[in-house]
Amino acid sequence: MTTAPPAPGSTTAEGTAASTGTTRPGAPGPRTAGRGASQSGEQTARGSGPDRRRVATSPMFVGMIALVSLGAFESLAVSTAMPVIAASLDGLALYAPAFALTIATSVMGMVLAGRSTDRGTVGPSLLGGVGVFVLGLLLAGLAPSMGVLLVGRALQGLGSGAYIVALYMIVARQYSGAARAKVLAAFSTAWVVPSLVGPLLAGIVVSHLGWRWVFLSVAILAVPAVLMLVSAVRDSARTATTAGDDPAAPPATGPASRRGALWWAAAASAGVALMSLGTENHSAPGYTMIALGAVVVLAVAPRLLPRGTLRAGRGLPTVIALRGLVASSFYAAEVFLPLILQQERGFSPARSGIVLTAGAVTWALGSLMRSRLTWSSAAFLRLGTWLVVVAIAGVALLVIPSVPAELTYVAWAAGGLGLGMVFPTLAILVFDLSPTHEQGSNTSSLQVADALSSAFLLALAGIAIAWLVPSVGGFGYLGAFVLAGLVAVVAAVVAPRATANAPAMADATTTKAGAAG
Repeated sequence: MTTAPPAPGSTTAEGTAASTGTTRPGAPGPRTAGRGASQSGEQTARGSGPDRRRVATSPMFVGMIALVSLGAFESLAVSTAMPVIAASLDGLALYAPAFALTIATSVMGMVLAGRSTDRGTVGPSLLGGVGVFVLGLLLAGLAPSMGVLLVGRALQGLGSGAYIVALYMIVARQYSGAARAKVLAAFSTAWVVPSLVGPLLAGIVVSHLGWRWVFLSVAILAVPAVLMLVSAVRDSARTATTAGDDPAAPPATGPASRRGALWWAAAASAGVALMSLGTENHSAPGYTMIALGAVVVLAVAPRLLPRGTLRAGRGLPTVIALRGLVASSFYAAEVFLPLILQQERGFSPARSGIVLTAGAVTWALGSLMRSRLTWSSAAFLRLGTWLVVVAIAGVALLVIPSVPAELTYVAWAAGGLGLGMVFPTLAILVFDLSPTHEQGSNTSSLQVADALSSAFLLALAGIAIAWLVPSVGGFGYLGAFVLAGLVAVVAAVVAPRATANAPAMADATTTKAGAAG
């Protein structure tokens, strides 16, 4: 994806944005990314790039944070408003597809963006992705029927999948050293405010302005965010050397650039859609859809991920695998946590929402710790993955009536903290371990692994809940939590393999050489 981080001994304690001089920041050859002290890395650290204050107020940074926040609000607000939307458009039968299609088409957007950014600048994927996302919002906001709304939701997924990969590529190509971790921490923080006020604000909008403004307001607010990024993308394109404009660079060979990648992405999208829709139909046809979708996903996943990902090969393959394992285990537990709290422990929706909010706040805290502490990447991955294991084990204890429900607040806060440590670390490792001409593709794989694994595990957990809860009551929720917990344990066990062969890298704000594993 991007340039290599500055050398471990360079002066990057505060982090800088990429220099705009004639030397591209940290641009060693594909096989030397992150190794030793490179001259270009030192020039990045000591160059004329903006200081931390200027980075935090630059149009590029503000535009990226605005897009992440708008995407977060849209996701949370639509979940809140969808019951009203479906009833208004007489489309309750299409309630599940309104979410499944967005997840499915996002996979296609991720692969398209990975392919595009490896072959050129991030501009087409970023601006094109946001444009498709806004078009989907407008179509959904003006939809006369549920069918038209579904088309809009599909476009939202396609566009958001593309621009998220492009945003990560900007971080990789325009920031280095500690600045990367700080920007990624800001991405996590950008989810906190929408998590706190998104559902409430969506309810107010639906009640006073109508549900259409849930979509239309985001489309309007996306315009200034895009305008702030247009000039930044144009300026960065003048100076950033990429595989697309460097004749000496090897051809793109990452998963998104493989022959037939777009067809495999389309197949994966169809598989995810089948699994997501099947979870809403707990009968023979629904289970058939889940099984068929699972077969498709398992068949095409190896073609969309780096070789060795499914067996957790050392280095980059494990980094990609970890994203899928950690994300799916956490999300699977998170989906059923409010259900058990409300159905078995008598929590109100608002009170169970506070539990999820606690996890969102500590997620941002974990990302902040990742950007400021001097631990190695290996340490963050070990601690973060085991915190997720502890969190899932803690919420699983809710099936025991004598266990205080208040334990959930502590457990889920621990899980959010762990996730906040793991996600930025994995992104940074992808930047550091990928040759420049494969960074876009591998960032795409990081997101694809998240989407495919989450859809897969959620489908299995949904089946377990549907089978067990009617038979054994509250103890049936153990089926979902045990599945999620086992996946989290696998993640914790294989986590050391992510940095086993990694070169020495400068982690976060450390000012001395330290091995990444």
